[in-house]
Amino acid sequence: MSILMPLLAAVYSAIGVILNKIALSYQKVGHRQFLVFLFFSLFFLSAILYPFLGTIDPRAFTSDYLFLLFLIIIIASIYNILFYHALEKEKIIEWQLVIMLTPLSTIIIASIFLRAERNLGVFLAGIVASVALFASHLNRRHHLNFDVFQKGLLLYLILYPLEAVLVKELLFLYSPLALYMVRTLGVFIVLFIWYLFLAPYIKGEPKLTFSNWRAKNYKLCFVIALLAVLQMVFTYYGYKHFGVVFTTIVLTLGPILTYIADVIILKERLKKRIVLAAIVILACVVYANIALGR
Repeated sequence: MSILMPLLAAVYSAIGVILNKIALSYQKVGHRQFLVFLFFSLFFLSAILYPFLGTIDPRAFTSDYLFLLFLIIIIASIYNILFYHALEKEKIIEWQLVIMLTPLSTIIIASIFLRAERNLGVFLAGIVASVALFASHLNRRHHLNFDVFQKGLLLYLILYPLEAVLVKELLFLYSPLALYMVRTLGVFIVLFIWYLFLAPYIKGEPKLTFSNWRAKNYKLCFVIALLAVLQMVFTYYGYKHFGVVFTTIVLTLGPILTYIADVIILKERLKKRIVLAAIVILACVVYANIALGR
């Protein structure tokens, strides 16, 4: 499987964005209900697979590593709220203008905090791939003028890479599936407590309810969860075996594939600059692979 796993993660990411948008903006399931049910489903599916793919080193239960796990859960809880709330309210093209900066921020932060990730060739390939992705989305109408939801995503650009660094530190004690299972359980608990008890009291939000959900909403959310489990386990596999920077370069294909999905599903015209960016990014993946001696 090797490099195929992060490549598949990019594919599942692109499909997931489209399905998430359908659930949040077209079926109007509500980002609060969606997040709680999604993370319950993520944990449930991961737990089913755990007997076959899950391993945890006993050292993971020492205080230092439990603290790192706690940080991962809190960081993931915060940025997922920002991520899905913005996706619910924004058009995909506007939302992705900010999200596409994630590879760049991840590569920079991983290179700062993870000494093993400091390969100049891979770093430069990551910068080129990120710039190509960014340039492919800029035009005269879609400039960088951030609204309140996009400003929330700017915090996501910091939190997501920090989590990636912490995840990398724990992957020598957990298998990718095991770490993802524990993480999703923790995030589910945090989100459940926040939306059911704390948010109504602190922010005056209505209490969490699924009364407006129908069978099609649960089915779509469960399909999204299945894709997300595959995407994130494959991403963690990439972090563990290839490193955060290299895996991020491969995942840069995700936004490009999202637009290709738009062309196929929504019949939008495929723009030349998107094709050019895809070629540049693929070249960067090949170059990074060579730089790592693979």
